[in-house]
Amino acid sequence: MTALEHSALRRLALKVLAQHAGSAADAKALAAAARRAYADLARVSAPLIGQVGVEALTGRALHLVQREYPWLVQTREPEQGERPFTQVSACLERQDPAVAVEAAGAVFATLTGLLVTFIGEPLTARLLRQAWPDAFSDASTKET
Repeated sequence: MTALEHSALRRLALKVLAQHAGSAADAKALAAAARRAYADLARVSAPLIGQVGVEALTGRALHLVQREYPWLVQTREPEQGERPFTQVSACLERQDPAVAVEAAGAVFATLTGLLVTFIGEPLTARLLRQAWPDAFSDASTKET
């Protein structure tokens, strides 16, 4: 994935987070917005790649993003049944809101980039439009 593509995915993620967080932009609101955005993306992705696939891509995205945001590193063993994004949400709540939103944007950009690599850009674009329709409401581009 090129830096330009990653940048576009990051902008999309930041737009979705801003829409979900509303005017309350404290770290807890941003973490809740990230949880909702992730749940929406997981809901539309799971029928195609399975819940295990969603969790595997999420885990890989977190591993890659930890290079830029090392505080996302898991400091404890996950509890049985705990989803990978649970750790992200907890970490986001403890950060400055500006840092939290940038880290969440990086996670979503990396996760959606992995989806592009795995299932292709047209199908990923369709899933993103299903998961986050409000982010595309003012877009003038047609779905491919």
